Amino acid sequence: MSRRKHSKVLQLPEEIVEAVNKQLTSGIPYRDIADAINKLTPETGIEVSHMAVQRYGKDFLGRLERLKIVNEQAKAIIDSHGDGPDTALSEAANKMALSIIMETLLSAQNSLEGESLTAVMRALAQLQRSSIASEKLKFQFDKGVSKAVAEVRAGLQEELKNDPDLHHRLLEKLSQVEANLLAAAN
Repeated sequence: MSRRKHSKVLQLPEEIVEAVNKQLTSGIPYRDIADAINKLTPETGIEVSHMAVQRYGKDFLGRLERLKIVNEQAKAIIDSHGDGPDTALSEAANKMALSIIMETLLSAQNSLEGESLTAVMRALAQLQRSSIASEKLKFQFDKGVSKAVAEVRAGLQEELKNDPDLHHRLLEKLSQVEANLLAAAN
């Protein structure tokens, strides 16, 4: 059976939890945060130890650090696609989500049970469907570019049959445009 975390900090009113989060990110010592919380005990009815704040802080700062890494990964993925199609953001989101799901599965090991495991597996399946749809969109784009280029080539050949040199130069330009479009899409 898995153990559930019940942080005393999370039992506090939302505005106090937000203040605690800000203090944690500012580097305020756990004992000082606990003292500030405990000054509010008459209003909240909750008293916390500095160890409770430390456990909460460790979890909160760990999640915050993982989010920063995911954001950096997303930025790198999007930057690497440059002038590519709008699917780059979707692909970045899929890669990040897959990373988070895999991290969840690896860190949870055998502690995920029942509905939690089902929810993670459902998210993984949705992510796979999204990836397949994105690849299908890219394939259709590539196919459309190739078809358009073939039609332009045929039209050029007909129009420029009396000027083979110009026809050849235009075909070279067309090949460059096709290569650039396909490279940007992938």
